[in-house]
Amino acid sequence: MSNQDLQMESWLTVNDVSLHQNIQTPLSFNLAASLQDATPVQDTISGGLLIGNKQNEAIDANNNVKNVLQTFGRFSNEVKQSVQVSPIVGLTTILDIARIVSNYNPALPTDKESDETKKARVVAYNQYITKVLQNPLMHLKSNYEKKYTKRTSNWNTAIDEISNLYDGISERDKEKIKTSLKALAEAASSRSNTANTENIFAQNVIVCNDEEIEFCIYSSSVTMLYSGGKNTVKQVEFTLNETHIRFTKELWSKYSDAVLAKHLALLDDWLTGITTPNSGQSTLTCLV
Repeated sequence: MSNQDLQMESWLTVNDVSLHQNIQTPLSFNLAASLQDATPVQDTISGGLLIGNKQNEAIDANNNVKNVLQTFGRFSNEVKQSVQVSPIVGLTTILDIARIVSNYNPALPTDKESDETKKARVVAYNQYITKVLQNPLMHLKSNYEKKYTKRTSNWNTAIDEISNLYDGISERDKEKIKTSLKALAEAASSRSNTANTENIFAQNVIVCNDEEIEFCIYSSSVTMLYSGGKNTVKQVEFTLNETHIRFTKELWSKYSDAVLAKHLALLDDWLTGITTPNSGQSTLTCLV
């Protein structure tokens, strides 16, 4: 047994989802209500995205597993065979295992949670990233930080510049980021001399290209400060942590049976689990 075999066996043993099934059912939430507290508490708003020039092939592979699963059942040989040749399902399953075991569920409501619970969500998010990186099929390619500070009388100017910091994000998805930031700016403008922070905006991106499958995490904390009075001062401070992780898809077939014995998460399952829903009353558009 190779060292990598031992690492995968250990990772699956430590991260046994059967021992961590206390994740609650996803519910919508009202962000406007959560912003009414006198002292904002850091929280996590999360979304998932699939991009890349091979995304259609990845979707087809995922749908094939879904169809076989519906026809033959979870533990059938047919499902094992279809999963083995579907590395996208391998990645989403590993990511979902890490999320469940970390007790990280961005789909839960935040408006009625205590400060302690909101802080615990951020801790769970960080644990989720750690567990993803510990899997032997996940290899860190790059990790860097970008900072942006601007004093301005126009939030929109700052928001447009901030959205350009996101590498590898399409213009369509940048518009969603802008919408989210503008909602936070509106909340900041309504409260004089108050710093408003939403931490973290977590954009989880799977990139399927010709040569590789990459998992990217755009984790950003934003602070917007509005000071009223005769001289209006608006300041925005933005930190973007960008992490790129390569999924070793060529080794997936070697470990697919062992992973599948523990858990299975299709692309839709991953997106549902990692996405904070946007209710009809929310002032924040999720980064999906």
